[in-house]
Amino acid sequence: MAGLLELVGLSWPGGSPENTGLIIAVVIGAYLAAFWLAGLVWTGRDIRQRSDDPFTQAVAVLIVLVLNLPGWVLYRVLRPTHTLEQLRERRIEEEALLHDLRSVQPCPRCGGPVHDDFLACPLCTAQLRTPCTSCERPLDAAWNACPWCSRLVERAAPESAPAPAAGTAAPAAATDS
Repeated sequence: MAGLLELVGLSWPGGSPENTGLIIAVVIGAYLAAFWLAGLVWTGRDIRQRSDDPFTQAVAVLIVLVLNLPGWVLYRVLRPTHTLEQLRERRIEEEALLHDLRSVQPCPRCGGPVHDDFLACPLCTAQLRTPCTSCERPLDAAWNACPWCSRLVERAAPESAPAPAAGTAAPAAATDS
């Protein structure tokens, strides 16, 4: 082939077809080696974000080291779904939801959700708490003072016995004899 090119007045790039084949093989080999090394580095970084276990990290990198591209595909199939950061965020969200659920109590009348600062149930309008006469914040029935402004809770005076109806005799008062 080189002789045919020389007849036409051209030369083979790289000197000869054998040298060109060698150059192409070296370039492809370097590309594959770089691809393999990049896969190792990526796997090492990824598994450190997904697991704290050193054994798991070592096995993941060894799979890619030994099996190359099929090992990388196998790692992608077997790796943990979520990163440690995602798991931490999920745990924080769950704790926040549990906290919110604990702060919501059922209404004593209808069972609807009511918060600690509600004065009345938004569903059945049942009176849950009374507002402080000074700061208007909701007070629990058992409190003797407002925890926000320290004002003593004014309790309604107990209702006296109802007056007897007209035409009935009042109960006789005890007399000393």
